[in-house]
Amino acid sequence: MSIARISTLFLLLLSLSCATHTESVKLETTSCHTKRAAIDLGSGSTKLVVGLVDTCRGMVEGILFEAQRAVPLKDQLQASDDNEFNEEMQNRLRDVFDEFKYLAKNEGANDIRAVATSAFRTADNGGDVADLLKEQTGVDLEIISQEQEAKFAYSAALSKLKSMNVSQKPPIAIWDIGGGSMQITKPVDAKGEKTQVALLKVASVTFKNLVLKEFYPKGTKTPNPLKEERALKAMDLARITAKDQLSEFGNLKDYQVYGVGGVHYFSIGGQFKKANRVYNQSTLLAKLLERAKLTDKEINSKYASTDVTNMALVLGFMQTLKVDEVKPIKVNMAHGLLINPAFWN
Repeated sequence: MSIARISTLFLLLLSLSCATHTESVKLETTSCHTKRAAIDLGSGSTKLVVGLVDTCRGMVEGILFEAQRAVPLKDQLQASDDNEFNEEMQNRLRDVFDEFKYLAKNEGANDIRAVATSAFRTADNGGDVADLLKEQTGVDLEIISQEQEAKFAYSAALSKLKSMNVSQKPPIAIWDIGGGSMQITKPVDAKGEKTQVALLKVASVTFKNLVLKEFYPKGTKTPNPLKEERALKAMDLARITAKDQLSEFGNLKDYQVYGVGGVHYFSIGGQFKKANRVYNQSTLLAKLLERAKLTDKEINSKYASTDVTNMALVLGFMQTLKVDEVKPIKVNMAHGLLINPAFWN
């Protein structure tokens, strides 16, 4: 082969190589898809969600990985004398952050953000601990308001239900219960563009501690076994609390009610051990009385101390809100974070 032909062939290959590289760059820069990881520091557990996000349509194309770790922030705060996260809890948070950061990167997510909720809002050193975690792990961490919590959970749930082709007639209300706060959101116009939101301080851990305070000797660590009499008293306590805190919210009689967060899906739904995890007032009462006989060891859960009182809490609220049936879906606030544009800018 002549030198001229070799030179011509080399130039042709170089041209093709450059064209291919240019096309590759073009595809990357115009792509709407990215892998994101969101971490939610709840009051009773810390959650990680890694998703493939379509940024052009504002949708989660798929969940790639999820993880959850029991980190009892609210319990530690309420047991402390100074309302601060102690050193042991700070170290535990850092370890979980490091683990979640590794897991997220292992799934190909380089953009990792985190939010903290009720426990961080109420802790006297919440802001300092958040800044320290951000410095130690390199993960952006923001303490968000309860209003933001409600918004993220609501948008995540509606996105999920839309993908499931769930009809919005009757209208859909979203009930989110965490360890330290509760949010209930319902549409109040025909198009569902305007909403009414109830923001409550009673939730899984705070209600469990209230039950301990009202019905047990001082210093008792767990309500289990709750037993039938206290189970019914706890349900009444939840109903009274709901009436007091929801006096201006109205009821959910004419709504489909979907439960999001770990309390509805994992704690209560998990105790029914059904594929769809749907429960109503009748089945929930029967399950509450059945599980009220069990000790923490017999319940056999990382969240045993709240599993049974969660049922009393939800049942009391269902009675006040005139909700017959709750449909739990596997969605939490972190799913909503993945598609919120302001959170990633």
